[in-house]
Amino acid sequence: MSTTCEYSGGKIGRLTFTSEKGVNVISTPFLNGLDAKLAEIERDKGLRALIVTGAGKTFLAGADIAEMSAAPADAGREFARLGKKVFDRLAGLGVPTIGAINGAALGGGCEVALACDLRVMSVAAKIGLPEVKLGLIPGWGGTQRALMLLGPARAKRLVFTGEAIDAKTAVEIGLVNESVEAEQLNSVAEKLATSMLTGGAQAIRLAKRAMNRAEALLLSAGMAEETGAFGEAFAGEEGREGCKAFLEKRKASWA
Repeated sequence: MSTTCEYSGGKIGRLTFTSEKGVNVISTPFLNGLDAKLAEIERDKGLRALIVTGAGKTFLAGADIAEMSAAPADAGREFARLGKKVFDRLAGLGVPTIGAINGAALGGGCEVALACDLRVMSVAAKIGLPEVKLGLIPGWGGTQRALMLLGPARAKRLVFTGEAIDAKTAVEIGLVNESVEAEQLNSVAEKLATSMLTGGAQAIRLAKRAMNRAEALLLSAGMAEETGAFGEAFAGEEGREGCKAFLEKRKASWA
């Protein structure tokens, strides 16, 4: 069963990623489903803040490597464009978004978290951009949003090492706003969202729009570069070997 998205509305809405076994992954059907769900959320006139979280063991464990491995070598750019379009839609929602990171947020999962305005993370979770270990790069805005949020030195370390970091480290480098015990994650996210209801709804929307438009000017060229680079990596020998090695549960053999 593939990962799906569930939405419950109200002043504080909740978008939840869920799958049968609790290991949520990002596939083409998931991206299309998320896009449709975001369109529904955009039409919810009563929404003031949105919590984005996962059900089960993960927030989002990353891309569906089996799908990627089976795809033709020239499919990388289109895969990157689709994910980027959907994650940009999440980032562009008119209301504040809070990523409540309940479990592993790796690769595309980290990129979803980066597309949220704020992030609260369980101490039991891990977050990172491990794509280089597959011979790939973050292709859904990760290189650019990490650079914008963390600055060059910290973003490059996260991307170049591919390491998964814990909640304490994520707070220290500015990747997430707050780390909490697992059982407190939902209540802390709710409290943060509730604090946003004390401000004027239009004022918050306008403030977010102003910041997003400024950010978009800085991101546009880099996003295009990232898409091209992901497509190149996806078609290359390292990318094909990295995905194959992951599925075969062995170390990749780089040339």
